[in-house]
Amino acid sequence: NLLWGSKPFVMAEIQKNKQFLRASVSILGFLVLALVAYLLLLPLYPALKYEFFKQASRGEDFKNFNDVKKATEEIIVNSPSENFGNRVIIAKIGVDAPIIESNSEDYGLARGAWHLSQGSTPDIGGNTVLTGHRFKYLPPSNLTFFLLDKLEKDDIISIIWQEKNYYYKVFDKRIVGASDPSILAPSEKPILTLFTCDPIYSEKNRLVVIGELMTQ
Repeated sequence: NLLWGSKPFVMAEIQKNKQFLRASVSILGFLVLALVAYLLLLPLYPALKYEFFKQASRGEDFKNFNDVKKATEEIIVNSPSENFGNRVIIAKIGVDAPIIESNSEDYGLARGAWHLSQGSTPDIGGNTVLTGHRFKYLPPSNLTFFLLDKLEKDDIISIIWQEKNYYYKVFDKRIVGASDPSILAPSEKPILTLFTCDPIYSEKNRLVVIGELMTQ
């Protein structure tokens, strides 16, 4: 009697365990799908954010010096104190990165925009060359050149170098091979060359944006 009397109880427990197992599998499946969706959408976040704020912008014209100067000053005021020093600010695409001088490319790129010593510096003139990762840090990040492709002719880029502001107006944007020497070509004019990987997850090519120093 005890054996037969316990059978309904055992069957009920088995049924409960089956239900719990099915529920656990369903929850686990949902979490896996959510994680996959997150990882797929994560790289798109900066572009989606850019388009959203572009629609909701205050009408800033990033080709207008006064608008860019004001936006740059706001970024400086709101920037962490550790960012003070040489840095590149591109208000249009939210870049606010320290300019790192180092013999190590990996060290420089891991901390912001790496200044290539083969180029020049803003105070001297010639071709100042900076490079940054296209996608490295979890977005949102102001240290990468993820949205560099959004820059257009006449957009303005700000460089703070030795506590002085230099503004450059974009006049060229192009894609070149990874080892194209033109990136480091000397220039009689004071210019700024920014470059990053293209496409986003490949080192095959380089997206290059070049600006000429503005007279203020």
